[in-house]
Amino acid sequence: MKKYFSLIVAPHDNASVRNFRISYTAVYTLAAVAGLSVVTVVVLLATLGRLVVKAHDADRLASENARLVARTAQMDSLRSELLHVQALGLQIKTMLGLRLSTEDSVLVANLTPGAQTPSAPGAFESVDETRERQKLLLKAIPSMWPVTGYVTREFDVAGGEIQQQYHPGMDIAASRNTPVRASADGVVTASGWDETYGNSVIIDHGFGISTLYGHNSRNLVKVGDRIARGQTIAFLGSTGKSTAPHLHFEVRKDGVSEDPRKYLLD
Repeated sequence: MKKYFSLIVAPHDNASVRNFRISYTAVYTLAAVAGLSVVTVVVLLATLGRLVVKAHDADRLASENARLVARTAQMDSLRSELLHVQALGLQIKTMLGLRLSTEDSVLVANLTPGAQTPSAPGAFESVDETRERQKLLLKAIPSMWPVTGYVTREFDVAGGEIQQQYHPGMDIAASRNTPVRASADGVVTASGWDETYGNSVIIDHGFGISTLYGHNSRNLVKVGDRIARGQTIAFLGSTGKSTAPHLHFEVRKDGVSEDPRKYLLD
């Protein structure tokens, strides 16, 4: 015999009494559904809590990684600046006529004929990797005079390009067809005709450093060529906006022209 629960509703007024019957099966079913719903809600809340914790941990790790990357980049920049200062120290020693030591000769690092384009450093470098990177940076510093001659016009960017005396490089006069040599190791990124500099060559030395050689009578290299310090890349001329044979030599750091004398070893 099927069993029921009875629910009797007796109003306070004279309305008739109502009697509701609910079977045991329905009650058990409703209880099971309610219990399952509670369990589901608890599981969802627990899962959501874990997801929130993981998301917070991920944000924290991402923030820490960003700080580490920034700190590594800062250390790399300081290391590059230190090597640059060391190279300039060699220039001062040479100017004072002081004898260069064995360590100084290693710093110059201009005897290896193979040219390479440095790659971006990793977050962590071994001692050997650091030394190799230092050698590459020293090879990238345009310390060699591209021609032997007389400087007829110095670097002058005071007042900006609107000034008549604006000159983002150095002019070196020499005989026509004097060999023009690369000032440092690198890769040719431009070789052709320029309205201002005539036959010109641009070499990317890596580390944001590049050099331009303008007014050549003839270029000897093409885009993509790997160049070693001292390699002949063109012959001196007077092409473009030029009135006499000379080389227009520029040094650029991160696209901004700098005084070549900051880099050249006398």
